[in-house]
Amino acid sequence: MKRRLLITVIFMAMLSALTGCGSRQEVTTLIMADVQEGDHPTAKACDKFAELVKEKTNGRIEIEVYHGSTLGTEAEQIAQATVGGIDFVRVSSPVSAYDDDIKAFQALYLYGSEDDMWKVLDGQIGNEFLKAQKLKNNGLEGLCWISGGSRNFYNNVKPVSSPEDLKGLTLRVNTDSMFAFLDKCGAKGVNVSYGDIYNAIADGTIDGAENNWPSYISTGHYKVAPYITVDEHTRIPEMIVASAETMNKLSQENQQIIRECATEAGKLQRQWMQEYDEKAIKEAEAAGCTITYLTKEQVAKFQSVAQPVNEQVSSKYMDIIKKIKAAQ
Repeated sequence: MKRRLLITVIFMAMLSALTGCGSRQEVTTLIMADVQEGDHPTAKACDKFAELVKEKTNGRIEIEVYHGSTLGTEAEQIAQATVGGIDFVRVSSPVSAYDDDIKAFQALYLYGSEDDMWKVLDGQIGNEFLKAQKLKNNGLEGLCWISGGSRNFYNNVKPVSSPEDLKGLTLRVNTDSMFAFLDKCGAKGVNVSYGDIYNAIADGTIDGAENNWPSYISTGHYKVAPYITVDEHTRIPEMIVASAETMNKLSQENQQIIRECATEAGKLQRQWMQEYDEKAIKEAEAAGCTITYLTKEQVAKFQSVAQPVNEQVSSKYMDIIKKIKAAQ
């Protein structure tokens, strides 16, 4: 009896010790920001990234994802990442403030299709941008590319099927190319914070904006700007970036896991973006939105206005643009 009792006591002590060791495992909690919300494909990608990192580090690293504008605008979020204030950010155009060569991707009508874009981004050109020294010099590391979808014009005034139809409209845009393009068309571009676009359209400050299908629906912009023109003027890829300060604090093993998890989440996001596009178009149709699909001839008219804009605004990046076109 005593022997059995002793064995039981020893077993319980060992179990307690093992449990205690497990509870003392150091957990590193990191912060990630994304201005999108809900089931938007980029929001899902960020959540998946966090899930994969936790799984593949056996819980050693947990990433808390903050959606919407909880941690500021995109520009504010990535600025915090440069100094380690935020550990990871899903970001679009504002990343070009830290590597201006990325502005080459803002050129209008740069790709023939979504597949053409991924040929470029999955190849040498895309990898060089992720590893760019300019990003490193600004305390950032590109982890993966994700789809920003194709961007289209939408407004609350009238259908648009030609560059001339844009005349007189005030639209929210946020790239030099789009400001110059609208100016050529007799329209006005203004930069409104992403989270303020809905109210700006609703109260008449602006007539509309331009963005991809998921954003058009998830933000409710379709409710206040029911006229959308599918011209696909830009396919600006987006990026998940890490704070270099954060990465440098992690072991080489954990850094590699994070890079692999970002790549995996990024590839899933492409599929989710395509599915969301299809869903968003159906929702817009059901809501009674006027969707204008352009003929090849109509697209050509937009391209003819865009060509001199590219040569003017993107003149500094023409060598990169030529490489992008050649890689398709």
